[in-house]
Amino acid sequence: MEREQTSHIDVLIVGAGLGGLYAAIECYRQGHSPLIVESKSEIDQLGDFVGIGPSVTKQFQKWPGMAKTYSSIIYRPAMTLFTYDGIFVGGPFELSEESHYRPVPVSRPKLIRALYDYATSLGIPIKLGKRVVDYVESDVKNRAYAMTDSGERFEADIIVAADGIGSKAWKVTIGNEVKAISSGWSVYRVTYPTTILHKDPFLAQQYPLKDGDCDYCQVYISPKGQMIILVSPELTTWLFTHEDKGQAEETWSTRLNASDALKSLEQTGLEWNEKVLAVVKQTPPNTVIDYKITWRDPDPIWTSPGGRIVKIGDAAHSFIPNSSNGATQAMEDGLSLAASLRLAGKSNIALATRMHTKLRFERTSCAQKNGFKNREKWERDFEDVKKNPYAAAQSIGRWLSDHDPEQYVYDNWQACLNHITSGAPFKNTNLPPGYSYEPWTMEGLMKMSQNGQLAADPGEWD
Repeated sequence: MEREQTSHIDVLIVGAGLGGLYAAIECYRQGHSPLIVESKSEIDQLGDFVGIGPSVTKQFQKWPGMAKTYSSIIYRPAMTLFTYDGIFVGGPFELSEESHYRPVPVSRPKLIRALYDYATSLGIPIKLGKRVVDYVESDVKNRAYAMTDSGERFEADIIVAADGIGSKAWKVTIGNEVKAISSGWSVYRVTYPTTILHKDPFLAQQYPLKDGDCDYCQVYISPKGQMIILVSPELTTWLFTHEDKGQAEETWSTRLNASDALKSLEQTGLEWNEKVLAVVKQTPPNTVIDYKITWRDPDPIWTSPGGRIVKIGDAAHSFIPNSSNGATQAMEDGLSLAASLRLAGKSNIALATRMHTKLRFERTSCAQKNGFKNREKWERDFEDVKKNPYAAAQSIGRWLSDHDPEQYVYDNWQACLNHITSGAPFKNTNLPPGYSYEPWTMEGLMKMSQNGQLAADPGEWD
């Protein structure tokens, strides 16, 4: 990897998820010295798939060998839409690295492993089994500290909290946890080997997967939930969004059975297509995760008072699955932060994190809002989806897919610096074209939605 001259900046990254690993590799490329600590005792193999946008995958061209690795692990599906009972609605819509309307799906465990292996190949140290429970900023040495549950202390010039929605970094940033607001929905999430799917002769016939064929991505829409089925030669994944009956949690640890999902399908009162029911019935025992879908208000305070602790990814801005953009935004954070540290230098770390936050917050807030609107589109506009299936297939706009987070830092550094240091005017341009950012809250959006007043925002969001 071609690396910038060393910056002598020690970067402690808490969390070896997608955002943390990506940030570590970018910090290394920019000449910084990253160290990752991760709470789990082994690399995370939980999850099904995530959508990753080109705003971060094009950076793999600067990581020798990574573009080839990534290309080998992504799904290559053609997405087709049906009503819940199997009536064709639209498609197939190709989901590829050239698609600008929806991110490419990729197995989360495979991508985690690819990033982990790449980081270790660069010599980036990763310490597993280190659960950080407290963050501390020193006024004396211009250092920051992370304390583990075993009393171990790690220190660095800057600490990057990439440890998700359960991060304790809120104590030294915003001062209180951002409240989770129930959406009233949760999602069953399952991945199992396609060899198990093919043990059912009916499903083997429905999903033959001949050489050269696209992977299958079938979306079954209804007024009472949506089912997504993704089948590749290796893995089968299904997700069913349903009304939350109170047992769902924001965790991957609680496991249920196919019978629980079948009961939820039955409770909709709808006659679901036989393929949907068959795919669910093939699910191995104790593999169903019921993940609660919650909303959170945008959090504008990502840094500690001294600027040496900064949140990225879900720790700073959590996303729901319908956004199709949470993982991408976490990775964009890593690009932006590494570049900001490079430009600011070791003596101006606090400035770097302030600049990074200013350049990123409004964009991630708009992306969060876009996720809410995606959820509303599927939940409330069943008939509209049938009339305009392409609009339903589209989950992101070009303002999201065409962005270059690193170049954006370089292009806007001086103007943003003048704004922060002297109050000069500055306006972010990494938002939907024609849109001027306006603060919003989940309470306000939900109230407008309930009253049928959730109008389209100005600008080009598609």
